[in-house]
Amino acid sequence: MPQASAALPARLGGGTSASMLRVRYAFAFALPLLIACSGSTETPVDAAAAQGPMVNGLTPQQAAATLVQVGDTTITVGEFAQRLAEQSPYLRARYNSPERRREFLENMVRFELLAQEAKRRGLDADPEVRRTRDQVMIQQMMKSEFEDRIRLSDISDAETSSYYEAHRDEFVKPEQVRASDIRMANRAAAQRVLAQIQAAPSDVGLFRQLAEANNEDPDTRDRFGDLRFFSRTGEPGDAHESVPREVNEAAFALTQIGSVAPHLVRVGDAYHIVKLTGRRAALNRSLEEVRRPIQNRLWREKREHAIQEFLTRLRTEGHVNENAAALASVHIDIPDAEAAPAVQVPTPGPSVEAP
Repeated sequence: MPQASAALPARLGGGTSASMLRVRYAFAFALPLLIACSGSTETPVDAAAAQGPMVNGLTPQQAAATLVQVGDTTITVGEFAQRLAEQSPYLRARYNSPERRREFLENMVRFELLAQEAKRRGLDADPEVRRTRDQVMIQQMMKSEFEDRIRLSDISDAETSSYYEAHRDEFVKPEQVRASDIRMANRAAAQRVLAQIQAAPSDVGLFRQLAEANNEDPDTRDRFGDLRFFSRTGEPGDAHESVPREVNEAAFALTQIGSVAPHLVRVGDAYHIVKLTGRRAALNRSLEEVRRPIQNRLWREKREHAIQEFLTRLRTEGHVNENAAALASVHIDIPDAEAAPAVQVPTPGPSVEAP
């Protein structure tokens, strides 16, 4: 047996590629077991090479040899070698010794014994078992039908460039700020509100409270004066239609998040109190910088489209008939709000903002 293992590298050549190492590992693992089963101590490499293409270092004849019989189930040398080849390089190295290989084989035998006992007890007909089996089958089918056939490399440069040009505003954006605004018609009243805010600069909730009580802008009253993000007036993506130019300029003049314009901002007959609540730096990402994210997005879209077409065809061919009346008769018991546990859902926001 040592002679057979030593002869293998000479037969395979001096290459050290990952695929060659896998072949060497698998053959080194499986060959001693095959020899043990057959009772022969001769090296079968030369004879086996002429019997057909080798998989995991085994010819079809070697792979088909019985390694162990567990009831009605046969574990062949090829199956054993394949299972070893599927392990990580670290685990394959671990099973390099005869004792470890026998341990691996014993695990396979134990698995078959347990599976046969579970089947004998009728668990293969259990609804949960069948559902799990169906899920595994579906996963395998979807993988072979879509993931293996629709590859990232199928997304062409032309498709990537076309998407970039059509969605340039996602990758090229000017600097933006976010601000809150209290608009009031009475100058004296507005000045008093501004003085209250300036007298308590550390009270982060004060501006919101005063906006709720004094803001006269019907569009932002329910948002406590929030103007959301906007660019400078005249730049792409600006909000000049809803944010007056004077307010826009006052917001961009502020440098510290949470600061308030020191003076009232007059726009026509109204007076505005402006607070800076967020800032976004300009974004200018080239096609090369976003090529891979775009390819990933197009690949997902193409796969999802193919899956939807596949499901539509199956639904048509499967003659699906729904009983709407039966569906309407299903009732779900929902616990009272007092008994139900509170669920907090995080809400994402800009990276730099003030209350």
